[in-house]
Amino acid sequence: MVEDKTEAEQGRFVALQCRKCGGMFRARQWRDGVSCPNCRGSSVRPVPAPGGAVDYMLADRSQGTTADDVAFAEWAKWCGFVTANQYNTAMHRQNSELHETARTRPIHEVLASMGLLDKDKVEGLLRFLALPRPNLHDKDFVARLLRHGHADPEQVERVCRLQRRMADQNNEVRPVCQMLVHRRLITEAQMLEVLHEQEGQELGDLAVARQMAQRPPRDSVLMKLGRRVKGRKVPLRSIAVLAALLLVAYAVWSWQLRRPQIFVYGQCERCKCFVQVPWSATDWPRVCPVCRHRSVLYLVRCPKGHYYVRASPFSKEACPECGSDFGRQPTASEFAALLAAPRASERRR
Repeated sequence: MVEDKTEAEQGRFVALQCRKCGGMFRARQWRDGVSCPNCRGSSVRPVPAPGGAVDYMLADRSQGTTADDVAFAEWAKWCGFVTANQYNTAMHRQNSELHETARTRPIHEVLASMGLLDKDKVEGLLRFLALPRPNLHDKDFVARLLRHGHADPEQVERVCRLQRRMADQNNEVRPVCQMLVHRRLITEAQMLEVLHEQEGQELGDLAVARQMAQRPPRDSVLMKLGRRVKGRKVPLRSIAVLAALLLVAYAVWSWQLRRPQIFVYGQCERCKCFVQVPWSATDWPRVCPVCRHRSVLYLVRCPKGHYYVRASPFSKEACPECGSDFGRQPTASEFAALLAAPRASERRR
């Protein structure tokens, strides 16, 4: 049986700071007698790294934004926590601080000061960036990427080897999908297409990042009540409170069941019918109510009035007629007009 390794045996580093010169550096472990590599002083103490992201914390920001800041902000954007405009604004603010105060804060502090990220999201994303890599999510991403034909296999393999070399040097390694985008071997849209496909099966770095950034669940009233009465004689009043809470929970559950279901518009690839199907973020294609085959794709309308389908609500396929990628769902009146119009096959007759 293999024993659990300590952080030092696994090659993970800790952050240390010299109280004499204020310099910060990393080491495999901290113990009394460790000297500062800058001033050789012995007054060295460990400092906490948020989320365990030591390399991110110790990044040299004397010249402004670093690659570690970019990596963090990109995942905040890809997870949907900030918009592209907010991302650019945060980067501008971070670099402006260097000229105004001669001190640059890490990008997570800038985003938090803008009210865009709370403590749970910051901690979760930093823990995500500090995860050991390569991992199974990287391998699955590469396999799906090559299956889609988005990149050259030899170039992808070179990046994978680079990721392994960086991991062998005990660095905090970025996900292979992000490394491929930074080296311009794939576009951000191609990366997100594969990540959303993985997320539909609860796989991939995007699913992991979002899950780790969620607020930890809090104990419910029932759980707290259960712990309080465990091992004691339960008074009649507690039983009445528990029964009332169960009744309220049942009422809420019954009300949720009566809520109307949300529908969206789609087109069946098999029978070419325009149909309404229940909304889903990931379960596409949907089942056609006419031919009963799972072949309904998400229907969109481009700015020039052309109708076409996309693989899912979050994919970004361009219009095959005009090339525009700004598509939206048709309105109810537009969809009604689409149903009233004769089919192309009938017009040809």
